[in-house]
Parts: sequence; structure tokens; C-alpha cells
Amino acid sequence: MFRFDKKQEVFEVGGVKFGGQPGQYPTVLIGTMFYNRHKIVTDEDKGVFDVEAANNLWQGMVDMGEVTGNPIVNQIVGETPEAIKKYIDWFIEVDDKTPFLIDSSAGDVRAAAAEYVTEIGVADRAIYNSINASVHADEIQAIADSDIDSSIVLAFNATDPSVKGKLEILETGGTGQEKGMLEIAKECGITKPLVDVAATPLGAGSGASMRSVIAIKGHFGLPVGGGYHNMASAWDWMKTYKKQFETKEQRQAIYMPTDIGTNLVSQIIGSNFQLFGPIENTDKVFPATAMVDIMLAETAKELGLEIMDEDHPINKLV
Repeated sequence: MFRFDKKQEVFEVGGVKFGGQPGQYPTVLIGTMFYNRHKIVTDEDKGVFDVEAANNLWQGMVDMGEVTGNPIVNQIVGETPEAIKKYIDWFIEVDDKTPFLIDSSAGDVRAAAAEYVTEIGVADRAIYNSINASVHADEIQAIADSDIDSSIVLAFNATDPSVKGKLEILETGGTGQEKGMLEIAKECGITKPLVDVAATPLGAGSGASMRSVIAIKGHFGLPVGGGYHNMASAWDWMKTYKKQFETKEQRQAIYMPTDIGTNLVSQIIGSNFQLFGPIENTDKVFPATAMVDIMLAETAKELGLEIMDEDHPINKLV
């Protein structure tokens, strides 16, 4: 527990603040909806889904955010332009303020979403996910043409997963790109870059992913986060180990501490936002995150820092 010498930027998107010194602001929690094989989706190409179930899932996250004080963001994933537009339409109808990520495995879908949120006037709440080493020229142009000013900037270096490699991909670029990801983001009109450390599996650079939280915040002073739960979900040993337990509930009970634990490790060393995975894990993730936020806030006070959010968990749960 510490404070950075480098000034730490704080960016606000849709009323949610990202960044700052460890403990000053509560950790932002980002849950995913409409992901691949999400059981509430019946047609991922057309964007057909169980609206009531979606409403209940989102309300559950809203409620937990109010209980703990941790800000929330919805990560909206779509497989086609038609689908992601329907998901966005649903979300802005049920929630008129919370920010959301526009995400897809396909660049053309992300580009279509960027155009759409600009068209319907909600680009100020949208966070592009993501600007990365494989981003294509047409996608870059779509972001530049949009009104979006915030994006996840991915520090994934396919040839070098080390801390050095992650810093290089952000500053100078890598395979397929002649410029660093942060420069590309700036040229696209992104004034609020949120750096994703690109969490890699255990044994394949997971330690570097954690170290890069400190390195990136210390070097750039930018908000940093990531989908750390991917470290646990890709752990082959755990996949095998949990199979010996008979019920789904038992297997989940064995697995979830590792899933949540990845977020807590990164959080304690300064991570500002966590893409914690399926929104169904809300009730498990929020209390643990709030607990660590309280520890961080106590330390921040000892280091002479001011707690900058009156709804911080230390003010709500202690």
C-alpha cells in the first residue's frame, strides 16, 4: 500500500470517476452482459434476449453499487451490428446515466456501435473496447468520426508479455502498428484513455500483468485496470481439479475464490477498474472489492491523501 510520485489522472465518464491514487476513489466494477453463450440470449445474431432477466441482472448490480459505494459500468457485448444496437437500446431505456462499454470480438461491430451511440446521442456515456495492436484502419476511422472520447487502451503485446513489452506497445506500437496505442487513441479523439493491462494466464505472464499495474500508473499516471478474472478462468489445473466435485454448486464454490482473488491482488496494488466478468457474479465480487477499498482508504489517509468520494465504501460500510 503506497502512493505514486507521478500525478494520477482522474477521468469522468457518465458520472463515474476512474483513476487517482490508491484508496482515493472506490474501485470501478464492470460486469459483462450478452457475452458468448449468455443464457439470457436466445439469438446472438439478431440480439434477441430475455428482457426481464436482463432487467433483473442489471438492477442487481445497481443495488450492490448503492450498497457498497463502488461505481458500476455495463460491458455490452454484441456479435453483430444488429444485436449490439438492440442491447444498447435496451440499456439506455432502463438506465439514463450509467456508462457502458461497447464490445465485440469483431471490429466492424465495435465500429458500428461507435457510429450508433453518436447517432443517438449517448456517446458521452460510451467507452470503446478497445484500441489495441490489431485495430484496423477502418475501425480507427470509425472511432475518430464518432463523438466517443473514452476508450479502453489494451497493453497486449503478442511477442512480449513482459512489463517492458506492455509499455512498448503503449508507447511505440508493435506488430501491425507503427504507433503506440496511446498515440493512436489520441489521434482518434480519445481524451480519457483507460489502460487495460491485458491480463495473461498463469504461467504465461500473469506476474507481469500484475506488475504492469504499478509500472503503467507510475510511468503514465493514467487509470489502469483489466479483466483479471481471465487468469483464473484459463487456469488448466483448476479446470481439472474442480471436476472431481459432483455438483455445479461445489465446483463454483471451489473456483470463485480464485476468480475474485485475481481482482483483489490487482486492486491492492493500484488497479482502478475491474472487468470482473459475467454480471451474475455481482453479489460475490462487490463485498470483496469494497473490503479492499476500505483497507486502501485507511492507508491513503495515513499517507496524507484525501478520500475524494463521499460514497466510498469506507464511508458507507464502516
